[in-house]
Amino acid sequence: MIGLRLVAAVGAMLFACATMVVARGDDPRGIALVDQSGAVFRLADLRGRPALLTFIATRCTDACPLANAAFQRLRAQLRRDRVRARLVTITLDPAYDTPFVMSKLARSLDADPRDWVFASGPPASVHRLMRSLGVVASTGVRGVPDVHTTFVYVLDRRTRLARELLLSADIVNPAEQAVSDRGAVVGTTNDGK
Repeated sequence: MIGLRLVAAVGAMLFACATMVVARGDDPRGIALVDQSGAVFRLADLRGRPALLTFIATRCTDACPLANAAFQRLRAQLRRDRVRARLVTITLDPAYDTPFVMSKLARSLDADPRDWVFASGPPASVHRLMRSLGVVASTGVRGVPDVHTTFVYVLDRRTRLARELLLSADIVNPAEQAVSDRGAVVGTTNDGK
């Protein structure tokens, strides 16, 4: 019964996301958040390198641990293949996932802020960013947003949304290909135009 409800909820959210692509909110690049080192962070700060962005909740026990594990594998592969791209993980649950909580998660995943940013911030700012990208989350009975969209957003070197990938166990190669397509490989001369 719970499985059917979850499938129905995810299906409804995917439909909502598909219809929200056209009706997205304002430009997400200037929305101020706080990264794992306590500094102000905006997507615009990523300019110059492509980035892969996802949203998680630290208390989620379903897709979010899978997203974190996938980003760990992705970070290792990007380093191994010398792809200069940034990873960004933003909370879906800013009331609980304060910058301190996100910093603890970043440390537990050995995330270097130079290549993997974890961010939170004021709930209004996080929710504005979520709306601007069409991210949908539903809070369950425990108060945890454990039913939500699970996409990886590909940002180009100018921090424009270039593509969306459905998060899956096999996200590593498609994600690397998406940022490599944007001239991110070390030694290329693509200026991002």
